[in-house]
Amino acid sequence: MDEKGNLMDRMVIDCELVSGTIVDFIREKMLDEGRDGLSLGISGGVDSAVTAFLAVRSLDDPSDLHGLNLYDRDSQGKFRNYADMLSKTLGITYRANDISPSIRDQGTYKPTIMRLIPYSRILNEIILFSNKVGSRLFYGESPFVVTLKRENPSKMRFGMVAGIAKDIENSFDARHVQRRKILEEYSEENNLLLLGAANRSESFVGWFVKDGVDDLPNETLLGLYKNQVRQLARYLGVPDYILGETPSPDMFKGICDEEIIGHSYDTIDRVAYVVENDLPESVAFQDGISPKEFNQIKRLHELSAWKRASEHDYPSIEPLVQLTSHAQAPAAAVEG
Repeated sequence: MDEKGNLMDRMVIDCELVSGTIVDFIREKMLDEGRDGLSLGISGGVDSAVTAFLAVRSLDDPSDLHGLNLYDRDSQGKFRNYADMLSKTLGITYRANDISPSIRDQGTYKPTIMRLIPYSRILNEIILFSNKVGSRLFYGESPFVVTLKRENPSKMRFGMVAGIAKDIENSFDARHVQRRKILEEYSEENNLLLLGAANRSESFVGWFVKDGVDDLPNETLLGLYKNQVRQLARYLGVPDYILGETPSPDMFKGICDEEIIGHSYDTIDRVAYVVENDLPESVAFQDGISPKEFNQIKRLHELSAWKRASEHDYPSIEPLVQLTSHAQAPAAAVEG
């Protein structure tokens, strides 16, 4: 492969071909498992929106797709509105459930730091900044890296600083695990195939909750980087009110994914593409990525390997992503 050229250009996809491949995957899975329809957690973000559009294409009746928006105390109302508008546009079966009581029962809202986050975007930015400064000062790592390393805060020299990061991580995890539990129970009760909407970029750096809603057995977008999901979204006609939103964990008002991860998705995509295609690092450097950025993102990938232990079935998008070995897959995948 020629080392010259823009990496984003190499990731341009044939949206008609890719959408057809994913639709075929969904239909085959539904048939193989004898399901009467599909289910999906709809967050109001672009990944679940793309999955909803593709799921509808795979069905004769759009109402056979059941979309659940599982919001809680700290979810932003605008995303719930997006999910509601999208469901009406697609004509799917839809419900929005407040899961705050079950999250509260787990003690998720008790830590002081979690009592503060509902108040304002400015306060959340201060919390995030302070957490980053403390984590780097005492551990020389970002809070996200500290969580990926899975060290016990009580055994660390500055346990309080690590404890704050752990409280935030636990809160994030609890919501995602609970959402998965609800979706799985609902799917079994109604004989539906539960679809995941995780993308390859998030998986590559470990930006998902192990055993949570983005770690499901059947994933639709795990063969696509974030920029490729957005390409598909534009092709499918995902509304601008969703496309215009910055990817967010929807827990800290005003805080986006990239602020927590520490890198933009475009940079993650390019590094992941180079690593997973076994290209020379110089290809990334020629594309404007610094050696520091490259090594930091590659390290996130290595540190998050434990998260990718579960098996996933997802449509293989070839020849878009040529993995050099099974171990480099974003999950221990059984490709569809």
